[in-house]
Amino acid sequence: MPPYKKFLFLNIFFNLLAAFLTLFSFALIIPILEMLFGLNTQTYEFMPWTASKLDAVAVNNFYYYVQCIIERYGSSAALASIALALVVMTALKTGSAYMSAFFMIPIRTGIVRDIRNQIYSKIVSLPIAFFSNERKGDVMARMSGDVTEVENSVMSSLDMMFKNPIMIIVCLTMMIVLSWQLTLFVLILLPVAGAIMGGVGKRLKRVSLAGQNQWGVL
Repeated sequence: MPPYKKFLFLNIFFNLLAAFLTLFSFALIIPILEMLFGLNTQTYEFMPWTASKLDAVAVNNFYYYVQCIIERYGSSAALASIALALVVMTALKTGSAYMSAFFMIPIRTGIVRDIRNQIYSKIVSLPIAFFSNERKGDVMARMSGDVTEVENSVMSSLDMMFKNPIMIIVCLTMMIVLSWQLTLFVLILLPVAGAIMGGVGKRLKRVSLAGQNQWGVL
């Protein structure tokens, strides 16, 4: 395993942490606002922490503590608690996103370094007849232009490859929990949007390929 791949697990971990912090921050605010604005008028009692139905106990006790804060200190203190919680959650989420980007840098540079080393080793191992038969512009375009394009693709795609699937799964789960009907509507529209983006991508690919061919002719 190349040495830079050990950073992959750390990057995935911090991406997961950032995604769950994003989800948890929304889940933390909604019930508090419901109680502050009178949308949830139910009275909660403290439940002992038992092993059975721990999730239900945690939700109930969270509502109970929020209810106690509102009754004892008032709505202003509850709003201040929301603001403080948002600041803390945002700081943790930003720190996790920074650490995921920090551990992505060795992966990017390692992959680009390996590509350049392999291209160099391949070029110097070719026979002299290859350089006599091939156009010098094509060889230079492969060594400079194509490698640069691959490097740019790697730099821009690695973040999306590791970060976006995690965010999609977490956000899709949250959407289903909040409204499965709206989630279904969005999923129906996704193929249409994908077809449009695919057509645009193919057109840009043809233009880029034509530019690379012209560069080789020079």
